[in-house]
Amino acid sequence: MMRCAVFVGLVLWLLPCGLAGASEQSTRLSARGLVEFHAGHYSEALALFDQAVAADTTDAYARYYRAVTRGRLHDLEGAITDLRAALAAKPDFDQAALELGAALVQTDAYAEAIPWLQQAQRAPESDVQASLFLGLAQLRLGKLAAAGENFQRAEKEPQQSIAARYFEGVVAYREGDQREAERLFAEVVRAGPDSEMKREASLFLQRLRGTAGHVYHVYGALGFQYDSNVVLAPSNDVIKQAAGISRQSDGRATLAAGGTYALWQQDRTQLSVGYDFYQSLHFRLTDFDLQDDGPNVQLVTAVGPFQFGVLGRYDYYLLSSDSFLQEGTALPWITVLNDSGRTEVLYRMRRRDFIKHDFWVRDAFNHSAGVRQYFYLGSPEDYVFLGYRFDRDDPIHSGAASKQFAYDGQEVSGGLGWALPAGITVELTYAYRYENYAPPSDGRHDDQHDIVLVCRKDLTEHLALVGGYFGTINNSTNNVGNKQFDYERHVGSVALEAGF
Repeated sequence: MMRCAVFVGLVLWLLPCGLAGASEQSTRLSARGLVEFHAGHYSEALALFDQAVAADTTDAYARYYRAVTRGRLHDLEGAITDLRAALAAKPDFDQAALELGAALVQTDAYAEAIPWLQQAQRAPESDVQASLFLGLAQLRLGKLAAAGENFQRAEKEPQQSIAARYFEGVVAYREGDQREAERLFAEVVRAGPDSEMKREASLFLQRLRGTAGHVYHVYGALGFQYDSNVVLAPSNDVIKQAAGISRQSDGRATLAAGGTYALWQQDRTQLSVGYDFYQSLHFRLTDFDLQDDGPNVQLVTAVGPFQFGVLGRYDYYLLSSDSFLQEGTALPWITVLNDSGRTEVLYRMRRRDFIKHDFWVRDAFNHSAGVRQYFYLGSPEDYVFLGYRFDRDDPIHSGAASKQFAYDGQEVSGGLGWALPAGITVELTYAYRYENYAPPSDGRHDDQHDIVLVCRKDLTEHLALVGGYFGTINNSTNNVGNKQFDYERHVGSVALEAGF
């Protein structure tokens, strides 16, 4: 969701030097420590506060000053120890309660932070800061309504209003109120100078504007690729046809275009239709030119942190201008959102029908189910993920030529995404896949490794340059030592994309 240390940090407000009740030596050392602290000499200040605490272990203010200094030196555990001691000696020390609550939030002790931050709210000078941290603790604990109330309370102070609106936007996003989330994130982007928070709000807006709340979205892309092993090779040899492995390299131009249109939408529900077009044009192996026309329809709705959808799609492929393949796909899915990541669960049923008779042995139903867990590293655009998928290919025809391609497949995957400065994003994915083929395949099983690396550079609001690498290594064996399905494939790609 956000990097707490980057956005809000520890709130390091120093109290006036009213050290009544402290020893004279402790008071003198604390005063010298404050001089060093305000000069930015934190190590020197810490040494003096150490001496002040040693001179009088009951001096709540010396403990407090040392805690603040430890916080500046990123020693949160040490700061928490001192703040607990200061509050034990002076329970009504509201500023120390604020600092302790903030430090506990920084160390993910959200439930423990709440009572200290509630205490700090009663003091007018610490109310706004305490409300901001209290809202953050409640947000992390999933108490969205209470968090929203505290973020609204934190808006009273202009210096905190941008942060408060950002977190209110996160609450609205978690609750599924995409219109309100978009409004709040847009306010953050418009307000104030460039900052990490403004960048995060912009990323949220891109996500929201790309998926919901708008009547239409259109896109187009022109690219060039080099493929070390062109797939879907025409041949009169049934085995080679079925494998689709050409063992020939070539370059190609690619063209993609399409869009979606919302037929009907409410605040949290949308019914949309879309169409996608793809065409590859090879430089030499023109028999491999592939065209795909893909109309689709999708229904999406959100209930709290849950998003539900079902996608229906039909694809019609032409291979070198001849009818080649048609596929029908049904894909229901669920996404569960939280502040630290999201969980995606899906099931896909696909019916594959080769119109080109030479490939009839591959006609099949494919059933696939999978789950993928994303862990955000501060925002939805910075993440790591782990995934698992199972699928089964059931040939439609009963002959041995078809049955040899029936398999059960399992796949584990992992990867990361990272948003860099200057509108650059990087995505890296690795997947290991195991396919076990049924008789009469002579005990065939395939071990496949897939690597995908995609780098994207936003040139303008609507234009981006995208580069990618797609690698596949498939090791196939069977009981008779036949390696005809072994292959490697390496594809390099660069494309210019536009979207509106």
